[in-house]
Amino acid sequence: MDDRSVPWTITDVAYALLFFILMITMGSLVFLVGRVIEVPKGVVPIAGTAVGYLLLVAAVWYFAILKRGATWKALGFKRFNLVAGAGLVVIWFFLVKIISYFYVILAERVGLEETQDIARQIPEAFGAGTTGFIIAAMMVAVLAPVAEELFFRGFLYQALRQRWGVNVAVIASGVLFSLAHFNLYLLVPIAVIGFALAYLYERSDSLGPPIMLHALNNLISVVVVYYGGVPPAVG
Repeated sequence: MDDRSVPWTITDVAYALLFFILMITMGSLVFLVGRVIEVPKGVVPIAGTAVGYLLLVAAVWYFAILKRGATWKALGFKRFNLVAGAGLVVIWFFLVKIISYFYVILAERVGLEETQDIARQIPEAFGAGTTGFIIAAMMVAVLAPVAEELFFRGFLYQALRQRWGVNVAVIASGVLFSLAHFNLYLLVPIAVIGFALAYLYERSDSLGPPIMLHALNNLISVVVVYYGGVPPAVG
């Protein structure tokens, strides 16, 4: 028997994904309401983002821990070799960036037009200046990597792996991870980093390395948006 077998199933993952989509839909409605009624700027995006990720964690807790009797350790919160993990994170970070760079060149040559990058909307959502940067970093580079890696690698990837094997699980989890970001132009680059995150999880059997890579990637994006001269979102 595989010593990495898990008690939750593909069905549990499907229900959790349905819950995730429902929460995204409800979250969008909350954002729309926040634009209509008078609330302090930034309250709705910050609260909506935090609650959304907490609900994502709650879905995993319900279907894996409460329903199936799993533990947080089974979901990937395990010790790992920090030096080896950090080395792999750095290597894969640069590999992902190189692939993304060539993708942008190819996309331009085939006439694919860049859509509004969600990263450019970060200052509008969380505020400008140092305070906005700190809030954005906490949300995008701390909360998001932990919650998303728990869901997509610790929960979804392991169920796919158990049912269809490593190769299918890496590809399927990466594609689903990309689709969940709702950005057609960046579909391929996000899928690529999704593949890398799944590989890191498979290699280390821990959420530590994928969380590190995810956090590093997001943090650099936030730094570039706030201090790299990236124009703010329009609209």
